[in-house]
Amino acid sequence: MRKKCFLAVCIGLLSIVLTACWDSQYLINKKMINGVSFDADEDGQLVGTVSAVILKSKGSGQFDVKDELIQATGDSVFNVGSIIDSMLPGTIEASKTHVLIIGEVLAKRGIMPFMESFYRNPKGYLTSEVLISKGQASEVLSYESTENSPAAYSIKQMVDGAVGKSIVPNQNLFTLWSQITDPGVDAVLPMIHKTKNKALVVDSIALFDGTKYTGASLSRDESTILLLLMDKINKHAFMDLPIKQSSEESKPKQSTANMITFEARKVKRSFKVSVHKNSKEIECSIKVDLYGAISSYPTGMGRKIDREQLNQEIATTLNKRAAEVVNKLLEANCDAFGIGRKLRVNHSDLWKNIDWKNKYKDVHLKPSIQVHITSTGVIR
Repeated sequence: MRKKCFLAVCIGLLSIVLTACWDSQYLINKKMINGVSFDADEDGQLVGTVSAVILKSKGSGQFDVKDELIQATGDSVFNVGSIIDSMLPGTIEASKTHVLIIGEVLAKRGIMPFMESFYRNPKGYLTSEVLISKGQASEVLSYESTENSPAAYSIKQMVDGAVGKSIVPNQNLFTLWSQITDPGVDAVLPMIHKTKNKALVVDSIALFDGTKYTGASLSRDESTILLLLMDKINKHAFMDLPIKQSSEESKPKQSTANMITFEARKVKRSFKVSVHKNSKEIECSIKVDLYGAISSYPTGMGRKIDREQLNQEIATTLNKRAAEVVNKLLEANCDAFGIGRKLRVNHSDLWKNIDWKNKYKDVHLKPSIQVHITSTGVIR
């Protein structure tokens, strides 16, 4: 009898201590949002589109997954969200939003109003990828993948692939916040667009001035150069470059244009900002040493590769491209390198007395790239 009473008391105490989760929420009652896009309509109103993952129970712990697109128009993000919430059964759960796409027309007005609600939400998914679309963002989000997976997942995989090849920067809600709220640096965001055959491509970078998209962008090759100058190389960076070398089979002094693929694997960077004592002119020097390998050089087959000559020729081409890239940054008033941050820290008196947005275009930007071929593969 005593044992039974003791057991009953223990069970009672355990039932009090080991309480169930008071805020448990069932997935079946949730509508998971994995992608969001924003556009502007002809009247200037906000058009929001969400990609919702609908889970339908089949019993025995199994679910059917369905991707559904819902669109609404309103005056603000909160208004659009409320309308969409009333159009879907259950409760909207945006804590797993993988991609946030903003149309280029809307981005030119400023992206802060559309980001604010994601930052303010305590369940906000701060690792969400942020992209600018050429054309309507809703058309990108409505992309029909050949694989049986939601469009937002496919887009995220495209972005991750481009980041890994150092084509676009690794930007998300968390990293973007520190840039758009800092007057000493400007953001650059990946761009996505549809090709003529309706495939999606992530291969360029949008340049920002503060919170607004400037309308200027960098191509695939230019984007890679910018990331190298910013010391933002990921796993590696491939660059196809024209090389001029004398052909042994041709006449003397005759040259043929060849193509070589250089794979940058390691970057050493020097970034210095100086101010002239008298004129107060600002100069920024960016020196980059690239270490990598030759991945492809078809016309170099059958002969010994002169590494020093190739180092110089590749560096000449890259320096020319780097000069074009920094000129585009200055024209777009995009301080992607964070020169303003350097000034604020090292030249605080000057920083307090200048209008940086107007002064930035007068900065003397001097990029310099040196190339070091460390490997030519199994072919010498």
